Amino acid sequence: MSKTLDNLQQEIIFEAKKGFPILLSGSVVFIIFMLMYFVFPIEIVHLIWIFGLGVIFPLGFFISKILGVNLNATNNPLGTLGGIVAAPQAFYIPVFIIVYMNIPEYLPFTIGLLAGSHFLPYIWIYKSKAYLFVTLGTCFSALILGSFFVEHAYTLVPLAISIVYGIGVLLIKRELKVNLV
Repeated sequence: MSKTLDNLQQEIIFEAKKGFPILLSGSVVFIIFMLMYFVFPIEIVHLIWIFGLGVIFPLGFFISKILGVNLNATNNPLGTLGGIVAAPQAFYIPVFIIVYMNIPEYLPFTIGLLAGSHFLPYIWIYKSKAYLFVTLGTCFSALILGSFFVEHAYTLVPLAISIVYGIGVLLIKRELKVNLV
């Protein structure tokens, strides 16, 4: 029996719980980024931002295992699509390195805008308005705080992103409760 697109979406929503463990992981990592500003010299903080982003996905996978969420829904083509949508993040690394080498004070701005924009397709994949909030909240906070408050960008932007991701998790949990009813 062939499944409809709606069936596939419902399955991935149930199985992957709309991917909320990745957002939870991102929230933790960005709080750590903010705290690193107060611990390390700024030159080290720049590098923590570039290479520390690579921790978000594995940490999210670890959190998903603890919570019993299957982020690796390989039997569902929408799970594959979700992975394909996430993969271009790896191609942003050279952009981050060039920004780091030339205008490092704009690294939070750049990372926030690119990280936030990559969540846009998940609005459709997971039928989730929470991801619209995450996309707009992350992008606008990075845009405003990272460009108008550049001198405080390494504290304000990660704090804002962490809050947006945290609220996103709560919104997703609420959407999941509604889906179960």
